Amino acid sequence: MIAPGAPDVATLVEREFPVVRQFTYLDAASRGPWPERTRAAVAQFAAQAQTPFADYVDDSAIPHPAAALARTGLARLIGAAEDDLVWTQNTSHGLNIAAHGIDWRPGDNVVVPVEDYPSLSYAFHNLGARGVAVRFVSFAGVGPTVDELMAATDGRTRAVACSAIRWDSGWRMDLAELGERCARHGCLLILDGTQLVGARRLDVRAAKISALAVHGYKWLMAGQGIAALYVAAAVAEQIRPTFAGSGGYDGPIESFDPDRAWKRGAGRYATGGNNPTGFVALASSLSLIEEVGIDRVEAANTALSARLYAGLAAIPGVRILSSADPKHRSAFTFFTLGERGRDDALARSLHAERVIVALRPNGIRVSPHFYNSEADIDRFLSAVEGSAR
Repeated sequence: MIAPGAPDVATLVEREFPVVRQFTYLDAASRGPWPERTRAAVAQFAAQAQTPFADYVDDSAIPHPAAALARTGLARLIGAAEDDLVWTQNTSHGLNIAAHGIDWRPGDNVVVPVEDYPSLSYAFHNLGARGVAVRFVSFAGVGPTVDELMAATDGRTRAVACSAIRWDSGWRMDLAELGERCARHGCLLILDGTQLVGARRLDVRAAKISALAVHGYKWLMAGQGIAALYVAAAVAEQIRPTFAGSGGYDGPIESFDPDRAWKRGAGRYATGGNNPTGFVALASSLSLIEEVGIDRVEAANTALSARLYAGLAAIPGVRILSSADPKHRSAFTFFTLGERGRDDALARSLHAERVIVALRPNGIRVSPHFYNSEADIDRFLSAVEGSAR
């Protein structure tokens, strides 16, 4: 439902995204373009950084104010409590905190879909050195079903780990069902949420997600080096910190007390200094998502994805690698012309026409975001139709 007085999206897009006047940019799943407000906020921060502490007394214990804005905005976006978030460097960082913090015992196992994104696959593969059985699960379709994952669990399964959205097909996991099944089974659900957060609504508590890692440079449009890990409050005691710094303990950061306790919740995973430039960028881009409204973002992305899928399906010679079931479709679509050479030629031809998509090992990924229009999709489809003949 659109709130009364909600801003006109077309006006916001015109003001915030000069990229749409220069390109048909269909690559949010690789890197989201910064909105104008984010560019301006970071430029202002950079100018202030040339004269540190000119406006206030040096007190290292006080975080940059943008950190609080970013934390509040991200918590609101995913339905989390602010204390359930800790800042990380990237998705791999967050997933490793979750993977290695569990009190694993010999004979325990974790269930992971085969060939998931390397950030997740490597984090859990590395547990094998600790005697954990890492069960990489094959699946029949373009992405794993809940039944396929849960069939690999048993009484020694401590966690199921997967991407919320599959990087090489756009397959969208049924998180509500998977979370419920994991909760009944008594195992943790650990997710890579980078291809989901910012593109559509998520309620981590309703979905019973134990831990979720997310990076800010794709659908959140905030650049690299700013990422976060959500850990459910009820799970924090099951995932212990495996490396420590003053940021994870209660009390002043500039003194050592061996008797200090860990911070409550996800704060215990913090170590030292963070990325204030990233906070500025993320807080600014989150303000735009909130101004548009995540429901309107999701509705726009769903409509664009449907138009894209239907258009590609009508072009002879195109093989779609994404699910035909809207329930499992995401904001991006994969397809191939059947040969790597033809896919490569098409991607380069599109780029020459200022249509930006991603060439991946199995095909071409097309990922519009709410700043795109139906005309962008139609222009792309027209170019593909000409090349597919």
